[in-house]
Amino acid sequence: MVFHTISEVDNFIHSLVYLGQGSQGVCYRDKDSKFVYKFYHSYFDGDFEAGYEKETILQFRDIVSATFVFPKDVIMLEHQVIGDVTFYKRAKNLCQLNPLDVNLNHFIKLIRLAIKDIDTLSKRGIQAYDMMYNILMGYRIYIIDTLEYSMGHKSYEELLRSNLYGFHLEVMYFLVDGLFLEVVYSHSKLKDMYQSRGKDGSIVDFIVEFKNHLEKLLGKDIVYLREAKVLRDNFLDEEQLKYERDIMVLERLLNHKG
Repeated sequence: MVFHTISEVDNFIHSLVYLGQGSQGVCYRDKDSKFVYKFYHSYFDGDFEAGYEKETILQFRDIVSATFVFPKDVIMLEHQVIGDVTFYKRAKNLCQLNPLDVNLNHFIKLIRLAIKDIDTLSKRGIQAYDMMYNILMGYRIYIIDTLEYSMGHKSYEELLRSNLYGFHLEVMYFLVDGLFLEVVYSHSKLKDMYQSRGKDGSIVDFIVEFKNHLEKLLGKDIVYLREAKVLRDNFLDEEQLKYERDIMVLERLLNHKG
């Protein structure tokens, strides 16, 4: 889509619904919830010479993936790229979700589906980048902000290991950080898996082992982490937290209201 003046762009933005912003830009959706329009920070800074090339942004537009949300179009101000367009997904960033409310069995199923797509991406020679804080969960798990993705020069095995790393790490932090670190560190296998920070391991194996250990300690089966609230960390140093959760979620967790 092409705009010819800054006022046209600004009027269009005012017709949209604000979603949020990240390292690359500010996102809005249309009122019909069909598309997300991301305007790069360079546009708002008035730096129209900075940014991304159209060919780079759209290099993966034809890849069909249920997990990865690649741009399908670019937003132009005359001949300058100022943003991109993706399909809207009714989902929330993991860091905006309360992990105590997640159905672990369903979560594992969604993770397995996402890993299949990460594997497919790796087989196509694509190097993912900056996956942390760009993982959404709704009907499925979605991975957004793919502007830095590129064709890798590694073997399939190396690409898969690299592409899984950020995914594994965020899921671990999402479930454990500030919640069940003491439980994890009291179990040698879980401790080793957690300290590996998601490298060369299976996140599914970690969650299954974690869930089984919680159930053993509780003496009952669980589906949601909130059913294991009694096992939460006794002491929490906010300065030691590794995962940046939404401030409202963090406040509930810190006050044990989750």
